[in-house]
Amino acid sequence: MPLDPEALREAAIDYLFRTLWALLAVIATLVVARAVRAGATRALDRKRAHPNAIVLVGNLGQLVVFLVGALVVLAIYTQGAFGWILTSFSVLGLVVGLSLQDILKNFFAGVWILVERPFRIGDTIQIDVHTGVVQEISFRTTQLRTGDGREVIVPNASLMTNSVVNLTRYPARSARIAVTVPAARAGPEVAERLREALAGSDAIAQEPAPAVVLRSVTGDQARYEVTLWGRDRDRASGEAIARVRGLGEAWSVQTLT
Repeated sequence: MPLDPEALREAAIDYLFRTLWALLAVIATLVVARAVRAGATRALDRKRAHPNAIVLVGNLGQLVVFLVGALVVLAIYTQGAFGWILTSFSVLGLVVGLSLQDILKNFFAGVWILVERPFRIGDTIQIDVHTGVVQEISFRTTQLRTGDGREVIVPNASLMTNSVVNLTRYPARSARIAVTVPAARAGPEVAERLREALAGSDAIAQEPAPAVVLRSVTGDQARYEVTLWGRDRDRASGEAIARVRGLGEAWSVQTLT
């Protein structure tokens, strides 16, 4: 069967125009991908995100742009068949996504941790029943070292769905003690003497300063509650008890939970 020269010419012209549009799409994809990577890098640098997260997010941004560009080029050349091809890719992506659901969940949670940095390596955190020092943050898990030397590997997805207590972010811990004095001595001078007794100690923080509140006067006794702060709350509480007892035998003191 002889070839129709007119049909060949129209096909060649159509292919040429499609190629020109495809080249424009490729150039636009390269420009946009570069801009997306640069923008993501600048934004994450300002947030002081982890260097690994900066590189990964930049690469992921480029990859998304490249995938969109590839689909555009594919649409230019396939036209009518593009819908069927896109549907096939969508079904394949859905199957892969469902099969790797847990891995992807931990992966994106790891990216979020490295970008937002709710805690850092060296911080002491508490998650569920585990408390330990953060040793490593990867894209899938976070490794903790507990106080008794155990290693705890926590899936990053758990850090997204459970409450995490960062014990390092605010190093001062509060402690409370109850001080009982004879009711006849109750007055502003009691609070002043307590503050003076708690001043000048390395174990007890002066900022915020200890707070003294009169809680009750019952019979011949007045009960004061003292709230104080320190890096080691047990040491601060012990130091406060020793100093208050030094004020006299009539001053009774005990630790509050």
